[in-house]
Amino acid sequence: MKTILLHIFDDSSLESRLQVALDIARGHDAHLTCVQPTTQFTPIALGPLGGEFVTGVNFKDMEAAERAHREKIEKRLKGEAVSWDWQVGLGDAATILTERSRLADLVIVSQSFDKRDASDKPLPIAGDVAVHAQSAILVVPAEQMSFDCEGPIVIAWNGSAEAAKAVRSALPMLKMAKDVHLVTVGEDHGNFPHSEASLYLARQGVPTTLHELTGKPGEASDIVMDFASKYNAAALVMGAYGHSRLRETLFGGVTKDLLGNAKIPLLMGH
Repeated sequence: MKTILLHIFDDSSLESRLQVALDIARGHDAHLTCVQPTTQFTPIALGPLGGEFVTGVNFKDMEAAERAHREKIEKRLKGEAVSWDWQVGLGDAATILTERSRLADLVIVSQSFDKRDASDKPLPIAGDVAVHAQSAILVVPAEQMSFDCEGPIVIAWNGSAEAAKAVRSALPMLKMAKDVHLVTVGEDHGNFPHSEASLYLARQGVPTTLHELTGKPGEASDIVMDFASKYNAAALVMGAYGHSRLRETLFGGVTKDLLGNAKIPLLMGH
């Protein structure tokens, strides 16, 4: 992990994802790029008379608030022992983070709900970024105020291409973890059982402990989280949306459950 993107937005979870980002940047001697979507706006001329698009939103005040927020965070970052820079992007946050993930190792966002209300909850972008990002994505719960780079890590393995990508993307973090637990729930998974994942990781210098957990598919998210809690895991590595995203939205699914309810950071790949 040498290039980390951090979503900057003035919401109630910024502090948690910033703290986690700083811990990971220090632990991996990585560079932190703060990505701030902006509301900068130029009136659009409409019609032959050159009339301008009119809105009741005060963009000048919004831009001033963004500048003040940036200055506040930059002042703080100058006191941290990390390499960092600041990037401003015009557009929605999920799209900007996805585009800039092409040359990044990790994107850090906050756990969020399906819908945003009028409060200061984080934007509901974790699912979109997890599906489209070209790097690993770390989804941070609001209560998480630190990250132990040497802490145990649990891998939720189901033999999918998404899980395999998550494992490959997580290699730098897995190599630093003191223990790596590779778990499956229910039956073995076809041509790529957890023993194959364990062998792959062994060749990378990452020893694993294999666990076969019993339970029904609909209980998988609770079973995996209970296991992670038991072993005091610093993070859970998993594939994002192994089924179609529409199917998970309609019928539930491990990804959907954990994105909304996980108590530890999720390191995801798709």
